[in-house]
Amino acid sequence: MTRTPRPVWRPGSLTGADGSAETIAAKDLNNLYRASCFFTDIERYRAFCGLYAVMRLVDDRVDAVLSQGLDRDTVPHERQILAAWRRMVSAAMVGRPPNPADIVAAEEPRATEVLDAFARSVARFPVEPSLWSDFFDAMEEDLRRNRFQTFNDFLHYARGATVAPTTVYLYLITAEQATDEIFHVPPNFDLRGCGHNLGLFAYVGHVLRDLRKDLATGQKGLVYLAADDMAMHGVTEATLQEDLGRAQASQALKALVRDLAGRADAKRRAGEAQLEILDGRLPADRTFVLQLIIRFYTATIEKIAACDFDPMTERHRLTDAEKTRLASVVATETSASGI
Repeated sequence: MTRTPRPVWRPGSLTGADGSAETIAAKDLNNLYRASCFFTDIERYRAFCGLYAVMRLVDDRVDAVLSQGLDRDTVPHERQILAAWRRMVSAAMVGRPPNPADIVAAEEPRATEVLDAFARSVARFPVEPSLWSDFFDAMEEDLRRNRFQTFNDFLHYARGATVAPTTVYLYLITAEQATDEIFHVPPNFDLRGCGHNLGLFAYVGHVLRDLRKDLATGQKGLVYLAADDMAMHGVTEATLQEDLGRAQASQALKALVRDLAGRADAKRRAGEAQLEILDGRLPADRTFVLQLIIRFYTATIEKIAACDFDPMTERHRLTDAEKTRLASVVATETSASGI
């Protein structure tokens, strides 16, 4: 018998600077936030909000620029804002306060509070600084181009756009508190390798899920499908727009989507194999959080397959009811139904 698990946390659980970070992290009740509400340890939930809020503010700012199309007049200014955020994050990671000039340059009224929450989070969960460098590199790449010539170009971009955030999240899930009150990842767990595989799996699923929405931004919008993959399957930007107009994918696009879904599944299986070393070592709540995130994206790709690999119909999106049912199933499988 399945039982719907109850979140431990919800928007409004935290106060002060942590509360500001929580509000940003909870925006649109995204999958990562939904899953993080089941951490029983407030330190992990607080750290998720503190770390993710920075990524969310930066990514949303860049997305807003991309939605309008890259403009030679606005891009230099946006690069200055990104550079200010990069410097503030670098300072926080070594325990230094942000430069007041960078706070102003960020053009974000919540920056001071969010950085306070971030600094305390990264002090307890000291993820590798290179992950944040990769993230900012990807955000800067967004401001340089909106097309990928090869799938390898996409993979390079994904190192910061998805592998870095996924690896940070895996750190939150797998780390254990040591005597110094700092949380450390088990030394025999391949955090970076697993983050790479699961991050790419989730991101390809994300790209396929949002393909129609991204194409709707027009010719100036970002196309995540690589040109070499499109050419191999006989897909062009013109045919993509035709498919968008009739809300139905061509056979060529379906073949490309099937190919990408297969690559995503291979990355999922590789990542899950790397997780096996943690079997029996994570408590029920963190096992549940980890499996729930994986299941959300697995179910999305399964729905795309059930729609004959046609993401243009929008029938592949998971509903809130489906996400609730998935949570119940995963809770039963992970013995976390008592949450």
